[in-house]
Amino acid sequence: MVEMALIFLPMLVMFFGIFDVSMVVFLQNTLMHAAREGARFAMTYSPNYSGNSCSASQAACITQVVQTNAFGFLNGTNANLITVNYYTANDLTNPVMVCKATCTLKGTLPQTLSNGKVVSYPNQPGNIVEVVVTNYPWNWMFPVSATKYSLTSTSVNLNASAVDLLGGLPVGMTAPPTP
Repeated sequence: MVEMALIFLPMLVMFFGIFDVSMVVFLQNTLMHAAREGARFAMTYSPNYSGNSCSASQAACITQVVQTNAFGFLNGTNANLITVNYYTANDLTNPVMVCKATCTLKGTLPQTLSNGKVVSYPNQPGNIVEVVVTNYPWNWMFPVSATKYSLTSTSVNLNASAVDLLGGLPVGMTAPPTP
């Protein structure tokens, strides 16, 4: 009984610590996978996803792809953590369009690139799409603060992003869909 009393608490802390760290690693990998799948979907200009038409908003379909591949972690109010950014080759630091619930034009279009090509659409072939999941909150299951050794609830914010070059338009499509 004495040995069990001495070892039980450290064993419990180790068990919850391993479980907590494993869950954060799993969640980070899940968010990265979901963002990558969203970027892959964006570069195909698919006209529909899971039976829903993407003609009204390509970003809404990209968000749906990310949510589907996140195993439910980004459903509900967490859907607002997903952002789709479009960049032109002229400026890879400032997006020309940012899409959360709605898309907002941040730059000026049309733009003429240094090679003479005119960019008229934010999601034109040759542009860059970035799918970002920002500040996903995860609370530790075992609420012990490492700095104070007290029972306080701490959380970690996870981020994931994926970037891809938008490919060519599908056969028969003359302009990219609405972002």
